[in-house]
Amino acid sequence: MIGLFKILSFVISWLLFFAVALVGGIEVFAVSIILFAIYCWMVFTGGDKRALKARTKLDGALIKGETVVTTGIQMRVFALFSRRELIAITSSRLVQIKRSILGGFKMKDHQWKDLHDVSLSENTIPGLSGSKLVFTTHSGGHPVVIDGVPSAIATEIYSFAQAKEQEWEEKNRIRELENRRAASGATVVSMGASDGNKGAAGDDIFERLQKAKALFDSGAISDAEYQELKSKVLSGAPI
Repeated sequence: MIGLFKILSFVISWLLFFAVALVGGIEVFAVSIILFAIYCWMVFTGGDKRALKARTKLDGALIKGETVVTTGIQMRVFALFSRRELIAITSSRLVQIKRSILGGFKMKDHQWKDLHDVSLSENTIPGLSGSKLVFTTHSGGHPVVIDGVPSAIATEIYSFAQAKEQEWEEKNRIRELENRRAASGATVVSMGASDGNKGAAGDDIFERLQKAKALFDSGAISDAEYQELKSKVLSGAPI
């Protein structure tokens, strides 16, 4: 609905402008027509050149080893009174680039590791309004909202962001396991027999199983690691 609202507000604004100009006389009305023509020329022409400048700006801001996955320009109805925004995703971040009215660029970026979740919703009349992406952050601050993205580009960004989210969840899970292991001071080696005469004696096996279960319950080892460890203890294999 926001796309339709923007179109409606655009039409109403110019109709009011023309109505006021008409009251001022035919000369004022003629000037208003000229102003409208200039506005349309500035807004609706040269978009490709401006997009190319924004992309060049993006390429110059890439760090070593960083690659651009895809880029998209905000739909026009979301920037009828402003410059459109370039949205880009790279191998390491989400980038927003906007050109100021009087020239120059403003760039914002968000690292994938800082983004927690992404949602995608298609706007009314997607051919004109595109889709909306909302990213939440680990910091719990304001979400990153990007509206008016062409639907095909928005779907591609959504898919890539989901993959990055899973990738960082796995990295964080492994890091958390390592931290828990370090905090518990437990190692697999410590579960070996302290006395060579004990070997796989019943009491020793029971103690080692208890230690393995304690590590699993504390989260220091995963379920797969626990099952492997338990199997080794029961079979008497060296750990």
